[in-house]
Amino acid sequence: MSACWPLQGMSPAQKAVLISLADNANDEGVCWPSVARIAERTCLTERTVRYALRWLEESKILTAHMRSGRSTWYTISPFSYYPGISCPPATDAPPPRQEMPPTPALDAPHPGNKCPQNRKGTIKEPSGSSASTPDDSKSVTVDQIVELFNELLPELPRVVLVNKDRKSKVQARLAESPVHQDLDFWRDFFGMVQASDWLMGRVGGRDNKPFRCNFDWLIAPTNFVKVVEGNYNA
Repeated sequence: MSACWPLQGMSPAQKAVLISLADNANDEGVCWPSVARIAERTCLTERTVRYALRWLEESKILTAHMRSGRSTWYTISPFSYYPGISCPPATDAPPPRQEMPPTPALDAPHPGNKCPQNRKGTIKEPSGSSASTPDDSKSVTVDQIVELFNELLPELPRVVLVNKDRKSKVQARLAESPVHQDLDFWRDFFGMVQASDWLMGRVGGRDNKPFRCNFDWLIAPTNFVKVVEGNYNA
């Protein structure tokens, strides 16, 4: 775990799966938890866990060993980590251990762009390139993010109107990092909100009055960073 915590260039979901594996591993870096067990520990969906496992394999930090008729076991190699240019898989990506389409896409604006993100949400841009803007990204739209919020967080006030102010704030979050332009990032983001008793108003707040967040609160820049960093999931 001490070798895995400092590693950068992965999404919150990928880091959570890696740390869960490292926590289960022996001194040789070997572990064999099931996908269901990892999902339970990380509060992620099994689908998201499989995407993360595949990405970790491609980044050379994880080796999966298939055992006929038995569960898969893994070897973690923190010092072999190499994220390369692969971004987190899109929502329509095939399941693990199948052919993945090449990334970036053929019509991408710059074939050498990277999409690393550290645990605190800051971006390391490749030299000579500029950050992508929401207009450059075709992977996610403001309407998709709003729809996902309403779907995954029905307990919170529903977003009905996407006005100019809301659209501007969401576009600002998208422009901060290519990672934010992946719908799976927002699925994980709202999953972290759902897992937080404080954000969901399940525990008492100041003067024993529970606080419950809403969409506008979540997309505000300071609050957005704190959620990504896991400040409300302790």
